[in-house]
Amino acid sequence: MVLIVLLATATVSLFPANGATLKSDDLFQPDKLLEIQIKMPAADWEKLRSESDRRNAGFGQLFGGSRSTGNRFNLYKADITLNGSTIKNVGIRTKGFIGSLNPDRPSFKVKFDEYVDQSPIEGLDRLTLNNNVQDESLASQYLTYTLFNKAGVPAPRVNYAKVTVNEEYLGVYSHVESVREPFIQRHFGSFAGELYEGTIADFYPKAVENIEAKNKRSKKKRTQAINLAQILETKENFNLEEAEKHVNIDQFLKFWVMETLLGFWDGYTNNQNNYYAYSNPMDENRFHFVPWGADGAFTDGRGPFSRFGGDDNAPATVYSQSMLANRLFQLDEIPPRYKAVLEDILLNVWKEEDIKTEINRIHTLTRNHLHPRQNRIDQGVDRLTTFVEKRRSKFESELEDWPVTVSGGPRIPAHTVEIGQLNGTFETDWYANRLDDVVNHGKSQIQLTLNGEQVTFSKLGVAGQPEEPPRQFGGRRGRPERVRESNPTVTFLGVRKKDGQHVSITLTIDREQFKAGKKEVPFRGSLVMFDPNESQNGFNNERFRSMKSLEGALILSEAEMKAGANIVGTLTLKVNENRGGFFGGGRSRGPRR
Repeated sequence: MVLIVLLATATVSLFPANGATLKSDDLFQPDKLLEIQIKMPAADWEKLRSESDRRNAGFGQLFGGSRSTGNRFNLYKADITLNGSTIKNVGIRTKGFIGSLNPDRPSFKVKFDEYVDQSPIEGLDRLTLNNNVQDESLASQYLTYTLFNKAGVPAPRVNYAKVTVNEEYLGVYSHVESVREPFIQRHFGSFAGELYEGTIADFYPKAVENIEAKNKRSKKKRTQAINLAQILETKENFNLEEAEKHVNIDQFLKFWVMETLLGFWDGYTNNQNNYYAYSNPMDENRFHFVPWGADGAFTDGRGPFSRFGGDDNAPATVYSQSMLANRLFQLDEIPPRYKAVLEDILLNVWKEEDIKTEINRIHTLTRNHLHPRQNRIDQGVDRLTTFVEKRRSKFESELEDWPVTVSGGPRIPAHTVEIGQLNGTFETDWYANRLDDVVNHGKSQIQLTLNGEQVTFSKLGVAGQPEEPPRQFGGRRGRPERVRESNPTVTFLGVRKKDGQHVSITLTIDREQFKAGKKEVPFRGSLVMFDPNESQNGFNNERFRSMKSLEGALILSEAEMKAGANIVGTLTLKVNENRGGFFGGGRSRGPRR
């Protein structure tokens, strides 16, 4: 009898016999490490991790590029085991944006119902597993969301997981509650409002479409987002009474103060990034903000993109790059309210000894289970502890001379403006190695107009070839590169007749899509003009600034990645100039306080 009981216990399913499902609370126990094993075809695993690459990370979003080309990452079928219980046929993909992408240890999104209609965990419809690449202490995300919740701002639950894929151990991940319907229902009581995720995006009329709609209501109309963008467009359109109609200002002040106090340089109020906004029907459809992507918190500086914009003399106590934060702080009524919220949070939320106790607890819990690449945890913990110990004094010194000065207006968010067209046909061959003299290959008949002027070429060539290897951008030096298959490109190089400027056009196509006969082939396209006498090696800020994005129809009548194979196609494209954001212009003008 004992043996039978033991066998029954050993085979406990994720779905008990009484029909109940596992509850989300069971998976967010902060004092325990989840055990997660993922099984998927080896070929799919290699494809997934190869997508965690900076070329697919959406640099176009920094330049205001179009978001209309669909998801950056593909879903793959897998089985996932949580603490010994298996859920079959889930969808899994990599996730992240620039700094957090890592082909050796990708972050993951796991969707339970992608291939099978199933809801195996009550209160969760997916899993988010963050690789902690930017969070060397492993404590930043946990502490950030915990403190937001303590301050009265809805934020995800977090704990830790040991993650293995196909028996390859990837180390300790942060298991973060996804901001989707279960989260919204639990915190706001209704999922009937508009839900948006902001990734280098803000509420501005020409850029509001770049804020990603996350439910059916927001995808259909975007009414509340457009209304908020309109009142934020100019200082003249904005006043507190109007703002209160669209945003729960009391809630936003707490959110804003917490982002600033935590040094969350990569959040909404400082970087127009990593946030959710929900128009709550239970609160007159006013927007409430939710933090996200908190591996960039607990930093003293403004982050790796500070050289592209922002104010070097900005106060520590007020982040003001975003449209809403900047417009609000220019109003006479807001600085006193902001100060009151900040003082309350310093008194009741920012408890240094409690925070340091949590840092030590997390360190003890995780330190014996790290991946070899997670070898800087001790330095990360030391930096985090120092930040916590020094933060209060910096804020209290500025509070003594309140209000602080916020210079200039908000950073205009990234967006694009159509400035030309690129149309025509081309014919060339496939070259297995990249060419230095594309201008002398293939033949094409294309018409390029920019700002109403037709560009004529003294020379113009085209080649099919592998994409250019990625350049390191903010990554850790010395890290060995993973060997992966390149995507194909159709590359044009021309010499403009009037001044000898080179015009480089690159259309990058996913390997699986590089086929003839499809109605249209999805691609990522860019156009850049440059002086051939200037060095093009290394990071070139001006060349980045001049880059134009391309969108439209690419049709391939012949296409094969085989030496000497014909590549023949037709182009009908729009040329978009990038405005706002990091590279397309700075902050709008505004009064000095």
